[in-house]
Amino acid sequence: MKISVFGLGYVGAVSCACLPELGHDVIGVDVAESKVRQINDGQAPIIETGLAEALAKAVKAGRLRATTDADEAVASSDLALLCVGTPSMPSGAVNSEHLQTVCRQIGEAVGRHRPDYFAVLNRSTSLPPIHGQLQKLLEKSSGRRLGHGLGYVCHPEFLREGVAVHDFHHPPKIVFGVADKHSGVLCRELYPGIEAPTFVVSPEVAAMVKYADNCFHAVKVTFGNEIGLMCQALGVDSHAVMELFCQDTKLNISARYLKPGSAFGGSCLPKDLRAMLDAARNSAVAVPMLGGVLESNRLQVQQLLARIISSQRPHVGVVGLAFKEGTDDVRESPIVTVVEQACGKGHRVSIYDRSLSVGSLVGSNRSFALNSIPHLAHLIAPDLQSVVDACDVLLVSHRLHDDDWNNITWQKGQRVVDLVNIPALRSAPAYEGLYWD
Repeated sequence: MKISVFGLGYVGAVSCACLPELGHDVIGVDVAESKVRQINDGQAPIIETGLAEALAKAVKAGRLRATTDADEAVASSDLALLCVGTPSMPSGAVNSEHLQTVCRQIGEAVGRHRPDYFAVLNRSTSLPPIHGQLQKLLEKSSGRRLGHGLGYVCHPEFLREGVAVHDFHHPPKIVFGVADKHSGVLCRELYPGIEAPTFVVSPEVAAMVKYADNCFHAVKVTFGNEIGLMCQALGVDSHAVMELFCQDTKLNISARYLKPGSAFGGSCLPKDLRAMLDAARNSAVAVPMLGGVLESNRLQVQQLLARIISSQRPHVGVVGLAFKEGTDDVRESPIVTVVEQACGKGHRVSIYDRSLSVGSLVGSNRSFALNSIPHLAHLIAPDLQSVVDACDVLLVSHRLHDDDWNNITWQKGQRVVDLVNIPALRSAPAYEGLYWD
């Protein structure tokens, strides 16, 4: 394909160097004449391993040139990659001024020079509302509608500085957030020969994946450093600890615990976090990220309570009291807190938990349950349908089996708040996902 790359900074320069290696013809675009001149001379505008060699090779092969003229670039290409900067404003918000300027230029050039279809793939990191604004701007400036001579894709990049050329050819994943079908067809032709998990999603999901990635990377660095601080204070080899930590690819370095859902609880996580924070205070070590985890968890429960408790005092049904399914351990279960506060506010509560029997609770588990909910035995219902029949709002924290939900008779207008994302529940009259539709 013939591809224009708007913005010759970090991502743009790497794209200009690597796309010709896949057989594409590329024209780079930038307002800075010095960058355009460097590209045309086969020189790298940034320091990056392997970039200078790849740029020189592409220019020599006649597959790469650069210009300051947006009209020329659009007229000479089938699609445009947006790689312009999205710096932070003083508030921390994304400054999309450069993106808007470039989109307006591209839209106007499309209206003037492109009677056929033209797609815009945005690689610049920006939040979902900005992508919506850019799509409208492209439509207005080009005089076209998305899907009718105009395409838009949120196409986040996953390049690490220092190894960006390598990452371009060996990405961890490829994500296309397409706004129209024809753009999806073009996207499939963009990376011939590159093997990576590829996902076609909405522009909004694609935009948030980039932010989720980078926020998680920041959390990982901070977590490792805070554990390092604690290890140093306690006289332990931090690298030996984290080497062992990283060996666990079943729970630690895995997809476990990373899906949005209910707050954590149980006999281990809250207790061990408190122990670490106490040790940090005694050692005068600041671990603000670990220190914020319990407070964040408490806020998750409070937000859930705000969705359930009201002056109308609806009857609350609960499916799953234990901190996770398949156990009767209710110690520090967030759902125990919900039931405790709902009862305290005058709500009637009915509970179904197939693994829980008050008479079978023992030790600290029994003490915690009855200290929190003294009349727990009177709230337990014998079956799921009886809880559904009794309640106005049903809070579901355990999955059960699909057959259990498929055989349920719902009441008209009955709210169902799903904490674990159960597909079989979506047919309920008034379904509400915790953090999803």
